[in-house]
Amino acid sequence: MIQIAVINESTAISDAEVQAMIPAFETQWNRDLAPIWTVDQAQFTWTPKTEQPPATSWWVVFLDDTDQGTDLAYHDLTSTGLPLAKVFVKTILADSSIVSVKATHEICEMAVDPKNKFAAQHPDGTFWACEICDPVDSDEYGYEISGVRVSDFVTPAWFGAKDATGLFDFQKHVTSAFEVLAGGYAQKMAPQFLLAIAQETGWTQINGAKAVMKKHVVRAPAGSRRHRRLRPPQNGQPSDSHASRNPRRGKPPTTI
Repeated sequence: MIQIAVINESTAISDAEVQAMIPAFETQWNRDLAPIWTVDQAQFTWTPKTEQPPATSWWVVFLDDTDQGTDLAYHDLTSTGLPLAKVFVKTILADSSIVSVKATHEICEMAVDPKNKFAAQHPDGTFWACEICDPVDSDEYGYEISGVRVSDFVTPAWFGAKDATGLFDFQKHVTSAFEVLAGGYAQKMAPQFLLAIAQETGWTQINGAKAVMKKHVVRAPAGSRRHRRLRPPQNGQPSDSHASRNPRRGKPPTTI
C-alpha cells in the first residue's frame, strides 16, 4: 500500500480544513480511481509540518503562493525522485477555484503517472500525455465525497486503449475518446516522422472552449512542470521541496 503524507504549510487554510479533506482523498483514490486505473491502494496520513513524514511516503503539500508562474497546483518529483503534489492555496483562492478540486486533480494524476513520463499512443501515431484530469479540468465537472468536492478524471477509454470499454470519464461528461471539455486541456505530440512536416518541436496543447480565458491553462510558464512536459522528452532536473525529508516512492501503477 502506498503511504501518502499530507502536510499543510499554507497560512491561507487551517490544519483542520486540510485534515477534513483527507477521507475524501483516500476514498476517491481507493474506491473510484484504483479499480479503473489499476493502481495500488493508498493510505493518506496527516503529518504536522513540524514532524518528519515516514521515509517511504509520497507527499501532498499545501503551500501559499505558486512557485511556477501561474500554476494553481502541480505534481512533480523531489530531488530523490519521489512523487510530490504541490497545492498553492492563495493562488487557487485568487483564481476563485476550489482547493480540494485542485488538490485531487494532482493526486489523481500523481497516482497514474507518478514521474510525469507516461503517454498513450493514438492509432495515427500521436502521443497523448497521461494527465488524466486535464481534459475535464473545471470545478463544475467534479463531484462530492462526504461534502468535499473532488476532481473528475478520464479513464483509459479516453486515451483509446485497445481493450478499454465503458465510460470516457468518471462523471460521464465526456462522450468520445480524446474529447477535451470546455475549460479543459490536453497535451499531444506528433510521432517523430511527422515532426519535420508539421514543423513542431514536441508537445503541443489542445484547449477546450473556455481554456483561452485562463492564462495558467494556455501558456505554461518557462521552467514549470507543464512547460517541461510541453517540450520533447528529455532528462530534466526534478523538483525539490522540503529537502530535509527523504521519502522513497512506492510501487508504480500499471499504465495503458
